[in-house]
Amino acid sequence: MNLFKNTISRNVIASVAKQSLVALTLAGMLAACGDDSSSSASSEEPSKETGDLYLLSFIMETSQYVGVAPLSANQKSVIEDFIEAPNSGAVAYFDGSVYVLAADNAANSTLSRYEIKDGKMADKAVATAKFKGTNALMMKFVDKNKMYVEQTLGDAITALDPKTLKTKKTIDLSGYIDEESGAVSTVPSSAVIRDDKMFVSLSQFSDFTSRIASLRGCVAVIDIASDKVDTIIYTDKVAALGALDDMNNTMSFTDEKGDIYFYSYGNQGWIEGAEEGWVRIKKGKTEFDKDYVFHMHKAAYDGKKSNNNYLMSGGTYMGKGKFLGFFGSFEDPNNYNNYEWQFVVIDIYKKTVEKIKGLSPTIPWFAPSIHLDADGKSVFVGHADKKGGAIYRYDIASGKVTKEMDVTTGTAYYIVPIAD
Repeated sequence: MNLFKNTISRNVIASVAKQSLVALTLAGMLAACGDDSSSSASSEEPSKETGDLYLLSFIMETSQYVGVAPLSANQKSVIEDFIEAPNSGAVAYFDGSVYVLAADNAANSTLSRYEIKDGKMADKAVATAKFKGTNALMMKFVDKNKMYVEQTLGDAITALDPKTLKTKKTIDLSGYIDEESGAVSTVPSSAVIRDDKMFVSLSQFSDFTSRIASLRGCVAVIDIASDKVDTIIYTDKVAALGALDDMNNTMSFTDEKGDIYFYSYGNQGWIEGAEEGWVRIKKGKTEFDKDYVFHMHKAAYDGKKSNNNYLMSGGTYMGKGKFLGFFGSFEDPNNYNNYEWQFVVIDIYKKTVEKIKGLSPTIPWFAPSIHLDADGKSVFVGHADKKGGAIYRYDIASGKVTKEMDVTTGTAYYIVPIAD
């Protein structure tokens, strides 16, 4: 999503294609968020946590404030002890540490690891890694010995030691640019790990200035043991997969059956012939399922048999074929700042889309805030409308929405349970 965050305020992209995307930040999008604490959603009192800690981040203008706190805490107070980082990039928790991967305006990225001790996140990083000019924005953890960083504009994925952040190997993807589709860069994005393989979508951009990605979906299958590309697979059922998913791999998941699903945002609905929708790679397979595709704009929604909406990159798989995400449309570019995006439950099996009751429409930049809690029974969402902001909990079984934290300073961004 960072690829296009500042489209409204910076509609002229740099002439050098591989440096262009990093200039797009959240600042213009989040300026419309209010700072008062009222909300049009559930009026219930915040539920009290029993000391459970969460990795939280809040966006304020051009910065992201990151720290650890219980959801019962006063947001305005705890944020004073959070660290400040650029708002472009990813935040993650793994094995007792917080990882912050952030890019500057020159597409240079820094990965930093902060240890958590006595329920607090350290002020200083114990390890860092630098990525020059490649707009590295995504992380994927394999185990305690390996993690990956996807270099969005570098046609590469780097394997690192999660503790020291020293490079183990860099996987060069430049040889897999889809020249048949006119691509100039692979743009690795959303990824899942299954059967000791990493399946990572390659968006295959052909025109960064006009934000044009491939009209067919592409995934690289990488062997984790050797860090080598096994194969590149394509599907013509949808356009580029995962092109907006540069924060927390929210446009792909593996279900209980072992099937992998990837989502295509269909070039935001702006390019003729670019199909949006979900595609599948079945368990044990390394090719796309020719018998499955779910075009959400053709699904029944809100009492209508068809619609023109497109899923934003925010979302999380909840189990039993259900995915919680955003639903909206990019047909009018002005709605980047409008509260027009609805939280919905998408049934990947039944191919249906239903609104979540109790949450008013919001702006579409809260993708990282949609996160499954550690027990798998509820989902957190960061929310804001014209009346203010808050963090809410969606109970999967009942569909009930309750408030967890008032957000009176900035906008809730990452909400990640501290659990191994």
